Amino acid sequence: MRRDYFVCVFLLCICVSLFYVCFLPLYFVYGEIVPREFGPVETAFSWVYLILVFGVLPVYAAWKKKFWMSAGLAAYGIVAAFPVWVLPGLADKLGGDDASIVAVIWAFILKAIYGMAEAPFAPITRALGDKFVETLPRRIMPVALILYVGCQLFRFYRNAYRQEQLDPMKALDKTSIENNATGIGSKSVRKAAMPEVLGTVITAPAPAAPAAPEENKETSLPEE
Repeated sequence: MRRDYFVCVFLLCICVSLFYVCFLPLYFVYGEIVPREFGPVETAFSWVYLILVFGVLPVYAAWKKKFWMSAGLAAYGIVAAFPVWVLPGLADKLGGDDASIVAVIWAFILKAIYGMAEAPFAPITRALGDKFVETLPRRIMPVALILYVGCQLFRFYRNAYRQEQLDPMKALDKTSIENNATGIGSKSVRKAAMPEVLGTVITAPAPAAPAAPEENKETSLPEE
């Protein structure tokens, strides 16, 4: 089914993020950064993941009309950005003696999701900087949707333009409408109208042919 693309892409992004979390220490923690060294293999896979998430998957899904693939990528982008949207509102519920155990557990889950989403991009901070890399997970969703919608709009208008160019009847209809709107067809160009003939058609008689000259007749004398 086509909806399997949604599940596959969504779980692929989560599995890559969990791989970094399970085997490597976190670099981005909510509210702070824990400095550490990055190996060459870890950095290489981070660049591959960056190209895959922001280049290969959204471009392929948009070009091949794989909506559910784009939807799965956008759903992961929403999950990655969700902690940043919700955690600031939980600050009041987590401080003081009135802190709720439910709010504490919920905040712990959101911070874990934040660290999971940021982990695959951490090694490329040496090239792009901490501030830029920290915002990359929140850019996954808009990039996936904008590329898909933009590609479909471009394809729609391109096909409409080609269809109009290949159909001569539409071009003639468009020309006639423009001429009527500017008054060229109704005022400047007049159609020749045949005069109406009422009643019996009377034709003039043909001119008579000139009379042939009479031959000289010999007068015969009476016989005596």
